[in-house]
Amino acid sequence: MGKKIAILLFSLFAAGVLVVSSDKPVPQNPQIRIEGMVKQPLTLTMDKLMKMQSVPARLNEFSLDKDYHGAFNYMGVPLRALLELAVIRKPDTANYNKLSDLVIVVKNGEGKKAVLSWGEIFYRNPSEVILAFNYDPIFPHKSCDGCHDPETYGVWLNPLKRKVGLPKLVVTGDRFDGRCLENVSNIEVVDLRPDIKCVKKKPLFSEKFSLTGAVKTPGEFATLASYRHFETLSMQVGDGRGYHGWKVFDGVPLVDILKDAGVAPDPGSVLMISAPDGYRSSVSCGELFL
Repeated sequence: MGKKIAILLFSLFAAGVLVVSSDKPVPQNPQIRIEGMVKQPLTLTMDKLMKMQSVPARLNEFSLDKDYHGAFNYMGVPLRALLELAVIRKPDTANYNKLSDLVIVVKNGEGKKAVLSWGEIFYRNPSEVILAFNYDPIFPHKSCDGCHDPETYGVWLNPLKRKVGLPKLVVTGDRFDGRCLENVSNIEVVDLRPDIKCVKKKPLFSEKFSLTGAVKTPGEFATLASYRHFETLSMQVGDGRGYHGWKVFDGVPLVDILKDAGVAPDPGSVLMISAPDGYRSSVSCGELFL
């Protein structure tokens, strides 16, 4: 009898997290708290943040509705460096001791949240996700009189004149800025630890998988024949066993399955994907939709 692989969607907007009133004034010298599944919780001020080793990042900012929010050069500290300073650690009682299923929840004083997976912070270049403490708008150095009227072009220049709330989460890999929170106040490392039964067997396989959790239409899938298929070339390089060659995988976009299940591009949601042997990994909706 084959075992199932499960995909669970967690909405961290609806997880009983405290929402702060949006009319609360932003402090002049804000503090950032790093807590959760860490050995050394940290409280950082902007002054401390500015004294740490920083990196530059450029971000062209668009909403999912394709509204233009400006183009900026940012300077900030990689989120990975801050999390390593806090020393991420699971308790000895954890039923899964790897860190691949952890998620990072970033909040600001207005109650907005953004979720990142472990992989997009620790398996990518550190400069792709930073906590910015400074910014400069990128004003065009040529006139647009020849292609647009002043009224149209003036609307595009206005976002460059806005005040950006710092510190700001900057995710350069996102095409849309739904997770680029301003006035960040809290960063929490969360272990969702769903109760998943483990079955050790060789060879490892799954004849079907289930999609459950915060979805409008949960389902169980034994075939994906009705979906569009793609081939993708993967270079397998792991931290544990290193390089293991090139492989071609055939499959369907996970986004297509999620859209059919009624999953929206929510920057505060995350998927937990698990295999029969208990191995699991988090994937944020931001990675998939943004």
